[in-house]
Amino acid sequence: MLVRRTATTALTVLAALCASAVPAATVRAATPETLDCLTNAAVAFSPPLSATAQATTVAITGTVSGCTDSRSGGTAITGGTVTTTLHFGSLSCNPLLPATLTPGASAAFLWNLADGSHSSSTVTGLALTQVDGAGTLTGTVTNTSPRLSGEALTSLLNIDSDQPILDNCVDVLLGAPPIANSTLTADVAFG
Repeated sequence: MLVRRTATTALTVLAALCASAVPAATVRAATPETLDCLTNAAVAFSPPLSATAQATTVAITGTVSGCTDSRSGGTAITGGTVTTTLHFGSLSCNPLLPATLTPGASAAFLWNLADGSHSSSTVTGLALTQVDGAGTLTGTVTNTSPRLSGEALTSLLNIDSDQPILDNCVDVLLGAPPIANSTLTADVAFG
């Protein structure tokens, strides 16, 4: 009886010690991913961007290149593509009429990885702050995305046509035709 009780007590103590011993590697928080790239994209305004504020859909499709990724090796992002459609309740060339981005916009990134494979990220909760023809687009990568899950997007946008959109909008305000198509260059950073 004494042998059995001692063995049971020893097993109970051993189980308690094992349960409380957590390896240091599992305690450590995951290191956030960071990524910085350059985006070049085509932009289409529907209806064309004019002097009058109106509901406007902005389609953006382009390439992502020159990436600096915090990951190394085969899973490092080297570039990719981006596609998004933004719906504005109000958008115009007039700087006195603020743009209002309709909630619910998202952006889809398809990444090229160093090992030749692909991954993706979907950014939701997009918000835009615009100042003098440039802007900052922010959002968060969905937790279900294979890459950059939960990371914040900050994209500094510079929208151009044949000349900066600010100059084009000045022309529109002075009577030039509305802007139907443009290009966009942007620094896209996640982290």
